[in-house]
Amino acid sequence: MKVKILILILHLFCLNVLAQEADDDKDRIFTNKNIEKLYLGAIMKISSLNEDNYEFIEAPNLPPVDYLQTTDVTLIVPSKSAMINFIMKDFDEDVLPVIVSESSPNTQKVASYDKLGAFFGQKINAEIMLAVNPKAKNSKSLYATRFTNLIYSLDCMPDHAKAKAHAAMKGLDPKDYMYVDGISFGRAASIFMESDADYETIKALIEKKYYKRELTEQDEAILANSTIHFQISDTKQVDLQDGDPFEIIRHYMTTPITKEDFLRPIWFTGVDLKDGYMVYTP
Repeated sequence: MKVKILILILHLFCLNVLAQEADDDKDRIFTNKNIEKLYLGAIMKISSLNEDNYEFIEAPNLPPVDYLQTTDVTLIVPSKSAMINFIMKDFDEDVLPVIVSESSPNTQKVASYDKLGAFFGQKINAEIMLAVNPKAKNSKSLYATRFTNLIYSLDCMPDHAKAKAHAAMKGLDPKDYMYVDGISFGRAASIFMESDADYETIKALIEKKYYKRELTEQDEAILANSTIHFQISDTKQVDLQDGDPFEIIRHYMTTPITKEDFLRPIWFTGVDLKDGYMVYTP
């Protein structure tokens, strides 16, 4: 295949999950909130990273970008369909690789639901995503755990000069826009626990639950007195209501890889349209 297979979780992705406590530092890796719309080479309004839906420049004949997953120059006019066609062409030429990948739960303490942006790399709407009121007062600590299986990534080299000169950019300031220059595909899910327990206790408990290890009476008591919310990043319907959240997520994350996993963009990076510098959380 031309695409890069990721056997280990990318070091780049790990950069924003090493700390015990998530803070408000700007991030350069964005969890994808618009799975159905995002595509490589998209021109996107930077400020829309913090909105519920990303805002793209939709216009015919956008300047082609060079896909870097090939040995020669591969210029592709950016669109969702073009990206899918590129991926599926690889599948036609090669056998779908058998990938057995499983990420360890990565747990952080978060100040509040209103501060989950530090966990996702941009502001998110917790009211929509998790059905919680981010402004509600809560005496318990909030812990967020990420589960990620990165299958592969695509990167491109955009033509900034042609993009800025395109008719669709007339009257717009290039510094307000970004190219989506890198996308990683796979599976992602998150669990959010409100608990009185400390970080190390919760981290160990989540790992026990996820890996089906034996729980102590204290573990069971903590779970019984905790509030748990969770979400799965996918376009298909996943029943989140019936059953143990940890079991649901583990089943989702460990089910054999399919072609759909190679089409699911779960996080991305971007460079600004003006100078080509890496874009950070606005």
